[in-house]
Amino acid sequence: MGKGHSPAVAELGERELLRRLERFAPPGQLADDAALLPSTPGGRRGVISSDVLVEDHHFSKTTTPPESVGWRAVMANVSDLAAMGADQVVGITVGLSCPGSLPWHWLESVYGGMVRALRCHGAYLLGGDCVGSPLVSLAITAIGTVDQEHVIRRHGAQVGDWLVCSGPHGLSSYGLSLLLHGVNPTPGSLRAQAIAAHRYPQARLDVPPQLCASQPPGTPWRVAGTDSSDGLAQALHLLCGEQGLGAHVHRLPLPGALLGLPEAERHCLWGGEDFELVLALEPGWAQALLERDPGFYHVGTVTANNHLLLKDAQDGRLRPLPLGKPFDHFARMTPMETKTQGSPRH
Repeated sequence: MGKGHSPAVAELGERELLRRLERFAPPGQLADDAALLPSTPGGRRGVISSDVLVEDHHFSKTTTPPESVGWRAVMANVSDLAAMGADQVVGITVGLSCPGSLPWHWLESVYGGMVRALRCHGAYLLGGDCVGSPLVSLAITAIGTVDQEHVIRRHGAQVGDWLVCSGPHGLSSYGLSLLLHGVNPTPGSLRAQAIAAHRYPQARLDVPPQLCASQPPGTPWRVAGTDSSDGLAQALHLLCGEQGLGAHVHRLPLPGALLGLPEAERHCLWGGEDFELVLALEPGWAQALLERDPGFYHVGTVTANNHLLLKDAQDGRLRPLPLGKPFDHFARMTPMETKTQGSPRH
């Protein structure tokens, strides 16, 4: 063993930790939203995602009802499957850690929320494990399938591709800010809509079939994509910046309810927890997708300059798109600080 300084995990940060862990896996294995299994004789591939949710780090009992904890845990994993092109979910396993003093009715509601979310996709609770611990945590593994010819990966974007997303961004983050701090004056209808978006998000498992249906004849399957659970800006960085490419973002996919509100841009770009898919597509394919589903947004274009630039809504100038502070699971924060940074799954 060397005597040099060994950095703590918090010093490394989540992205650097993942980079260092990549050497323990086959090349490229950790580069996507989920893991692919070998093809089956029927031309399908298994897709597996895993996620750990820890009390007071990813969710708070003060802002999230137990049913919502279970619902969100499932949808976060299903979103990762959809980001790989999966169009079917088989089910999940759950590794439960909790203190012995936890009331059964709270846990019952968590699992009830899981099952209701699973039923939305014809999936089931397959099994799991449980152990005692000081805090509640849920370690979930989700299993789905994808046609081997229609896999989506984070890499593969090309200069000139259109950047599209499957829906608006920012409402979930705004809902969390209402729960944590309150924002006044906020109309009752907007408050209810935003809080519902945060507590009961919908994973976009419907997007892969729409991609297939809108694929122009003769156009090869080349789709780069990821989900926006860590924010739209981070998704664009994964698709473009980390691939040595850039992007010109000419339109933010703001929900109508947030237009004109303070910090709407921050919620849209860095709030996270929207669970939409962000895709890079050949322009003709993207246009066909937009015509098929007007709920999609054309947000920008892939460029070669390795810079993410945002068109200013006021003067039309391009300005650098900062990444803000992406959610880091190992940052040195107090629980309350964690609730207000990046993509805190509360």
